[in-house]
Amino acid sequence: MALRVGIIGAGQAGERHAVGFSGVSGATITGIADTNQNRATRIAERFNTEAYEDWRHMLDEGLDILVVALPHNLHVEPAVAAAACGTHLLMEKPIATTMDDAQRIVEVCREARIKLTISFVHRFRDELQIARRWIQENQIGEPRVGIEIMNGQRGLHSPRWITNKEIAGGGVLMYGAIHSVDRLRWLLRSDVIAVAAKKQHFDPRTEVEDGVTALLTFANSATATLSACAPAYRAQPAYWDTQIYGTHGMVRVRTRHWAQLSNDYLSVLQESGSAATVGEHYNFVRQAQSFVNAILADKKPAVSGDDGLRALEVVMAIYQSASTGEIVPL
Repeated sequence: MALRVGIIGAGQAGERHAVGFSGVSGATITGIADTNQNRATRIAERFNTEAYEDWRHMLDEGLDILVVALPHNLHVEPAVAAAACGTHLLMEKPIATTMDDAQRIVEVCREARIKLTISFVHRFRDELQIARRWIQENQIGEPRVGIEIMNGQRGLHSPRWITNKEIAGGGVLMYGAIHSVDRLRWLLRSDVIAVAAKKQHFDPRTEVEDGVTALLTFANSATATLSACAPAYRAQPAYWDTQIYGTHGMVRVRTRHWAQLSNDYLSVLQESGSAATVGEHYNFVRQAQSFVNAILADKKPAVSGDDGLRALEVVMAIYQSASTGEIVPL
């Protein structure tokens, strides 16, 4: 019998999760909930399911998986409700806007013995998986230096609440570059132990940062720089790059395009699959299938609640360092 999936939030993220779960075996979407009934109905009709104005009514109908794609400060209540029902949880990043809320989400899920995964969906992209495999195969030796650059703009289709500090918890770092934190942790295979950072406001009318630069030190002695900018003005070409230098080679990733390996013996560039070859939002499909498989096999999800905690902890340390001008240990 297919796992029943309900999605809270019919915005851009919610729709992509619907694409994801509609493309997997072992699951079926039974509802889309949003306070904007027209938006919920539009996506529900696309995926031939029910629309709900109140997510609680959808949860009451019985779900195996609840996907939370709400504004960042609204994650705790549905997480607690899902845990009380024994419903597994896929939470959009960031897991929460405070460490206290994040820890509460992880704890209620652990106590209820439900599986919790965080939508660090970049891990399921071709180019990131290729780079990870090369690193695991020791093609670059021990990873030592990471360089992460996210350059884009605050899009016309981005939700308005992402510039509201109370709702979003922060700006470009919380909305997008938290993926960069996770990418670096995942590729460098270590946790961050210290942070030094600065943030920038390109638009004085916004409450949150448009740019951030951070130096991260990892437990395995690796270091990394993270630079992320998403101004409201047109900032083209947009790109998202990651470079990992090891003791005898390096990998470079251009998100949505390719992964490259270079050492004394190899020089390889492997292109990513396109929407035409691997499907629309294929990384969401892979994420959904991975979570369904983890539930059915009773295994730990590929991305855990602790991954969400660690990434948020780094983000909070970056904000603290940017405010105080000091190095912040974790």
